[in-house]
Amino acid sequence: MKLLFKKLHPSAQVPFKAEGHEADFCYDCVAVSEEEIAPNVWRYGLGFALQPVNDFDGSNVRGIQLRARSSVWKTGMVLSNSVGTIDEIYTGQVMAVFYHVMPNMPRYKVGDKVCQICLERTESIDFVEVPELRSTTRGSGGYGSTDRT
Repeated sequence: MKLLFKKLHPSAQVPFKAEGHEADFCYDCVAVSEEEIAPNVWRYGLGFALQPVNDFDGSNVRGIQLRARSSVWKTGMVLSNSVGTIDEIYTGQVMAVFYHVMPNMPRYKVGDKVCQICLERTESIDFVEVPELRSTTRGSGGYGSTDRT
């Protein structure tokens, strides 16, 4: 899969995997700009735009997911939309917005790895209306129900 990368800022870096971690699922992204857009809400520009190369058979639509890094807990920050989706038709700068919910903890700065991206393949879905769904052991058990004994 090819992903076109357009540098929009001189310090922008191509997303990368840490050395020795080539099997990791996601690619780290480094912030080239930061702006407080509301109290304790920070927008980080990554300085690049992305676009998938459409080399598929037409049954799949590709997009890119933007996720928080697992080390985000060290910052007291939360990615504002949990997982961002960069649709294949978006060609603007990739950015990440975080809430700094624990202001006593350090926040990300320019030059830090602030998020990660991965590719997403989405199949077209045909919804089929039925009068009943098949019975399962979980049934309608919702949030946290699988941890109950």
